[in-house]
Amino acid sequence: MLGLTAEVFYAGFRDLPTFGGVDASGTFGDCDLPPLRISVLGDSSCTGPGLDDPNDIWVRRIGAHFGRWFRTTVDSVAVGGSRAHDVLRDQVPMILPTRPHAALVSVGSNDMLYGVPLRTFERNLEAIVTELLTCTPAVLLSGVGDLGTIPRLPLVLTRMMRRRGRLADGVHRSIAARFAGVVKVPIRERCGDAFLDPAIYSPDLLHVNAEGHRLWAAAAIPSIEAALRESWGMQP
Repeated sequence: MLGLTAEVFYAGFRDLPTFGGVDASGTFGDCDLPPLRISVLGDSSCTGPGLDDPNDIWVRRIGAHFGRWFRTTVDSVAVGGSRAHDVLRDQVPMILPTRPHAALVSVGSNDMLYGVPLRTFERNLEAIVTELLTCTPAVLLSGVGDLGTIPRLPLVLTRMMRRRGRLADGVHRSIAARFAGVVKVPIRERCGDAFLDPAIYSPDLLHVNAEGHRLWAAAAIPSIEAALRESWGMQP
């Protein structure tokens, strides 16, 4: 596993551009609409490194979608580079007092890339879900995509990362099946093979571009709508 980490660091420090993410929080919709608060926890998948327009970030696209029917607040505490233990330690405590209508958790890629044991990741993700269910009836887990498609990875790692990404996605699915009110968003299934095309990545060859975020949002919205109907009776 140390060898894996060394390879990943090598890939990370190649002569490629580096982009910072942004806070994707925002408010969408007219003031006279009923309120909706969606909390976002996770890693750089929620902060949009490499995007020209912050409104292209998938969680802001989700906010804009629900802003047609609700005064929607997207409250993001996601931080690039986070692993599940970072989310549990640093991000979950910030969300608990806000009591959102739904919490969206997007984490796991960094755990897999940096060699965190699968059981450790599962334990941390389950703890995240358990804590969030004390403040919201709806938790949505993004799952983990096909990490083997990341162009920045050395070829020697693609097969291993494809397997680890699939296993991590299965952890998301397994945990969602254990808890009422928890939904695994089928992003892998709904996006098809789109992420096999390297053109869907930003110039850093690590983070997806605006089209990738559009696909993520389109895949997640039906699950969020269903969760809101089930937990709050909210009907877009």
